[in-house]
Amino acid sequence: MKGDVLPTVDSPVVLQKRLLGELKQTRDDLGLTQQAVADALDWSVSKLIRVEKGENKISVTDVQALLLHYGVTDKERVDELVGLARAIKRSRSAWMDKYKGFFTEQFAKFVELETSAIRVRQCQLNVIPGLVQISDYARVLVGANAQSEESVARGVEIRLHRQVVLEPDGPEIFIIMDEAVLHRVIGSEDIMRRQLLRIKEVAALPHVTIQILPFSAGFHPAMKSSFSILEFSEGEEDFALLIEQPYKDALLTAGPELKEFLNYFYQLEKFALPANETPNVIDRRLAELGGH
Repeated sequence: MKGDVLPTVDSPVVLQKRLLGELKQTRDDLGLTQQAVADALDWSVSKLIRVEKGENKISVTDVQALLLHYGVTDKERVDELVGLARAIKRSRSAWMDKYKGFFTEQFAKFVELETSAIRVRQCQLNVIPGLVQISDYARVLVGANAQSEESVARGVEIRLHRQVVLEPDGPEIFIIMDEAVLHRVIGSEDIMRRQLLRIKEVAALPHVTIQILPFSAGFHPAMKSSFSILEFSEGEEDFALLIEQPYKDALLTAGPELKEFLNYFYQLEKFALPANETPNVIDRRLAELGGH
């Protein structure tokens, strides 16, 4: 599986996050406000804010203008950062073409970021999380909206690509899934039996923790939607947050929502059953389905 994974270095979102982090750190080190930089470059302050958040594409010209204003003149340093901007431009179209028609743009960007995370936290209320799905389960979900068998095959392939994070050298993974997803039969009872066994297998991996949020826990404020949090370093704000919504996923890499949803996850961990109970919950559900 590992050989099929798209290389992290080709991801424009990962490259952009690195570039913007470097530029923002340089501005902070100089003690410059966003307003001061915007005024000096004759930009609107909202443009600079959007650029630093990654909401606006940053051009090579923008990078050169910022570096000049920040007094960065070392040729090796300039070439490195301008080179990142050019790499982002080259790779963006090719990378997004791989996902076009299979996922929303926001989720495709999230998948790119996922490849560089050191820690993944996911709360899933509706279906088995993609990182744990077997191919037959994924095929039913993808097939609900796909236009052709080729589209179904490609969509399943991309979902399975994500599971490289389950390799021994992958990130720490914490998953909370609502008990309802174990009872929602996707495809057939046979598919569900095999899918439940796969959850047990993944839960046994040393770097993976899976907890079940039982029906008995009742309602919790965090149960508004499914969401995922990626951590890229031990820095307090080095996160990305994907909030799943019916019509358009929301991907955030900055803002108060990041810590808010991280706190939601910590609260849900307390509401959920201990991880060592997960195999027992799965076994009970398998018994209901008539097999192990």
